[in-house]
Amino acid sequence: NNIDRYILQGNLYRRADHNFDKILRLIKPGSVVYDIGAYIGTFGITMALEGMEVSAFEGFPDNFDRAKKNCEPYNIELYLCALNNEKKVVTTKFNDCTDDDPVARKISYVVFDDYVKENNIKPPDFVKLDIEGMETLALFGMKNILENVRPIWQIGFHAGMDISYEGYPGFVKPEDGGFDFETFDRLGYNVYNDFGQRVPSLTKWGEYICIPQEKIKK
Repeated sequence: NNIDRYILQGNLYRRADHNFDKILRLIKPGSVVYDIGAYIGTFGITMALEGMEVSAFEGFPDNFDRAKKNCEPYNIELYLCALNNEKKVVTTKFNDCTDDDPVARKISYVVFDDYVKENNIKPPDFVKLDIEGMETLALFGMKNILENVRPIWQIGFHAGMDISYEGYPGFVKPEDGGFDFETFDRLGYNVYNDFGQRVPSLTKWGEYICIPQEKIKK
């Protein structure tokens, strides 16, 4: 399911996480888009070509180097950081989305609300969050964005992903201290699965769109 394979086969935009027709009905050119879990830049580049103001975030240094090269021709701000519920630097293997055997790298974890403020990054209109299970910890550090900024979200939900390494916890269930995704409903977001059906919460593996109720056209 590696993105590189889709690129080589010429069907990248058939992936549920690259369904831009759906996204472009929700935002307009000039919107600020966060591409969190940028990998090699395929999502962020497409958003930039559609006239969005893109800030992209990638935690794995090797992928960051590829993304930096790919994103150079476009108006994309790229940041080397991984999201967590605490700020720390660790050397660990990482779910890097490639087909290679995992290798240990120095990973810089940040609390995202703090990182955005420290780097004076514009607040988002749209957030794509696809970080291979770490969304279960990263969202603890995104309280301000969730509650006050209230963008539209596209979240890759990696329910039950069992990849974890020392220093990289992967998917953490709510009962084990992970984020409670029913929070979106409690905060007044409508949640939709990748078939466009409204659902009560993020439960099964897949792509979800979460839209603040005040941004839904009547």
